[in-house]
Amino acid sequence: MTQTTTMAPIDRNSLPRNKVRIGMLSLGCPKTLVDSENILGGLSSDAYSLVPSVTDCDVALLNTCSFIQDSKEESIDRILELIELKKEKKIRALVVIGCLVQRYPKHLRAELKEVDAFIGSGDYHKIPGLLKNVLQGERVFAVSTPGYLATSAEARVALTPKHYRYLKISEGCDHICTFCAIPSFRGRHRSRSIEDIVNEAEELARQGAKELILTGQDTTYFGRDFTGEFMLPDLLARLDNVKGVEWLRLLYAYPSCITDKLISGLKKSRLLCRYLDMPLQHASDPMLTAMKRGISKDRTYDLIKKLRDAIPGLAMRTTFIVGFPGETEKDFKELLKFMEDIRFERLGIFIYSQEDNTPAEQLPNQVPQKLARERFEQAMELQQIISTKNNETLLGQKMRVLIDEKSADENHVWIGRTHMDAPEVDGSVFVHSKKPIQTGEFYSVRVTATKEYDLVAEI
Repeated sequence: MTQTTTMAPIDRNSLPRNKVRIGMLSLGCPKTLVDSENILGGLSSDAYSLVPSVTDCDVALLNTCSFIQDSKEESIDRILELIELKKEKKIRALVVIGCLVQRYPKHLRAELKEVDAFIGSGDYHKIPGLLKNVLQGERVFAVSTPGYLATSAEARVALTPKHYRYLKISEGCDHICTFCAIPSFRGRHRSRSIEDIVNEAEELARQGAKELILTGQDTTYFGRDFTGEFMLPDLLARLDNVKGVEWLRLLYAYPSCITDKLISGLKKSRLLCRYLDMPLQHASDPMLTAMKRGISKDRTYDLIKKLRDAIPGLAMRTTFIVGFPGETEKDFKELLKFMEDIRFERLGIFIYSQEDNTPAEQLPNQVPQKLARERFEQAMELQQIISTKNNETLLGQKMRVLIDEKSADENHVWIGRTHMDAPEVDGSVFVHSKKPIQTGEFYSVRVTATKEYDLVAEI
């Protein structure tokens, strides 16, 4: 449904070169970031110019996140900040889009009347036309079925360094995890075709991408919706032939969907980093059952052993939730023991967030926030110890590093990543070199010092 009401129009004659300056702020996950890049790519360069900040533009686009309570609060805080900038006439119009709008459309529309447009997660393709309505002084409300999924025919504007790009292979999720509201505002799982993904990968490589990071709500479910089979191994085999790409990286693998065929595909892939992001959420059987994760603790142990046996040197990243309803001290101790047994190379912890209209919201024995916070801190302290010891084993080793940027704080220092590190969420390698080195290039380095999560190295 799209609705408009009239407001004061923007004086386009006052804009430089008759172009409207667009600023974009993208919150949340890489999937949202890809959406933001596609949205910007759909705007005509004849009518719009892109600027690096939403704090100094004509139209501010805010792509929101609604994953958990912290994400929602951040999105609301950014909306309120931009409303203030609009009152101060530092921006002319504010367009709020994405997951928060899709999840709470009526509430946002009623409470935040200063916002010029609310556009849901299924209506991104309408934004070029809707911006014209906003510029004419209309207040726009467009929220319909969730789950826009772009194709390779649509242009993207890079919001990351061009040497690494996210490649979204699917949208939505068919799982029924009791703590998660994502299907309600992202929709059912829908895969792109392998041909279309390969076309986009080739285009991103032509633009300079050396690392492609595959993302989706559940990448392992790829292809199941249109073939009835898990097609991720077939996709990886095709992407192996994309010229110019040196690293592929896989995010958000769902453990119960990792088959022997996929493990074989991960092992055979020529370009795939020996890295797997596989959110497990817990290790106690009562918690896994209550969360409806579709896997037991013993099967998880077996799966991890199978992965590590098949792929030597595999760096595994996972996430866990503490404070889920009904989590006992015994459940939590099982989780800690699991962490000690597996010694994940990369790990994140979330405190359970009680989300509207999820089955877990109605579960009894909600864990007090104070206790959940204590468990979070205890688990993080354990992971710091594990990560420190894992990193110490790398001292003196030679490693291949992709340089992301030059340090803003230290001379002769560049910041890069190994195959074990995804951008933003994992550690970094601080590379010392007296000679200039190039961002976006690979270098062989030797590790000279280790920290809790990061490494120090020299060329």
